[in-house]
Amino acid sequence: MPPPLPNAQDLNTALTAFLQTSSLEEAQQLLAQYPVLLSDEMDLWLGTIIHTARQQGQEQAAAGLDERRDFIRSVRQEQELKA
Repeated sequence: MPPPLPNAQDLNTALTAFLQTSSLEEAQQLLAQYPVLLSDEMDLWLGTIIHTARQQGQEQAAAGLDERRDFIRSVRQEQELKA
């Protein structure tokens, strides 16, 4: 049975905690603590937030979020290769 889909509150809590990390080790710990960060839903949600930031002229914020999203994607890919 697949795990239940995350709700918006779960996504928001996990993303807020992740965005406040200041080191690679801390980010990796949060990915383990909040596996929802590695979900397709989170990837889509981050894409929406990044797009909105760019539309509002917040390129620096969008670039920072892009970096975080790329990190999450690399961890996901690494996990898929191990599976």
